[in-house]
Amino acid sequence: MNSPSASTTARARLEAQGSYSADVVATRVDGEIVDLHTTVPDGAKEVTPIKLDDPEALQVIRHSSAHVMADAVQRLFPGTKVAFGPATDNGFYYDYRRPNGETFSEEDLRRIEETMAGIIAKDHPFRRENVSKDEARDVLKKLDETFKLEHLDRLEGQISLYRHGDWVDLCEGPHVPSTRFLSAFKLTTVSGAYWRGDERNPMLQRIYGTAFPSKEALEEHLKRIEEAKLRDHRKLGKELELFMFDECAPAMPFFLPKGAYVYNGLVQYMRGLYERQGYEEV
Repeated sequence: MNSPSASTTARARLEAQGSYSADVVATRVDGEIVDLHTTVPDGAKEVTPIKLDDPEALQVIRHSSAHVMADAVQRLFPGTKVAFGPATDNGFYYDYRRPNGETFSEEDLRRIEETMAGIIAKDHPFRRENVSKDEARDVLKKLDETFKLEHLDRLEGQISLYRHGDWVDLCEGPHVPSTRFLSAFKLTTVSGAYWRGDERNPMLQRIYGTAFPSKEALEEHLKRIEEAKLRDHRKLGKELELFMFDECAPAMPFFLPKGAYVYNGLVQYMRGLYERQGYEEV
């Protein structure tokens, strides 16, 4: 077996080790998760594959899904600018600024999903480009991405762009090898979000979604969400006539007779525990 050279990619290194397979989505190099096409230094001690069903793959899948969603949004709604689009513990989101402060509807989400599916079906590879700050600025200026340009000014060190198809984004990665790994996704909700979380900044539209390694895993997740909705205390409290809300205090529940009965019973139970354990109320 030939030893890998100093300029070998992560994929080539895995292939040389005999540990590459078609379901590998990323690589861990000495503790850091990187793309398969990232250059691995000759001195790297540990290069291990991250496969599609590995827990570590989930963040990579979701981050890449956010990029595909942003691509779909800008195809459907020209003039929309992008802000941040990270993976989260429950999925991913991307923030947008549409012309004239327009918002997204539930129907828009379904259209975006359909466009995402079309992009994914084309199996576009994700490509990382390490560039200078000036090169990145030129790209973002041509795209008129004002939020990305502002963010670029805050960055130091290595600057990278990611492309899939014709879409490009300022991003540090890592990403899956190609869009074909992203077939199990679902867009869930839309909300407002201030740029950089500061109310003095422009209000953006945030679209949330989630993604999984397989459609079976996604369906199981969506099923758990629906089951949780059935057990939502706000829903049950209303159906069981335990409490109500009123505009005079929107965030405060008002206990109805049945709710007051349950509440008082719990208070009496806790006071009984205090007495038996020798505690005094203050």
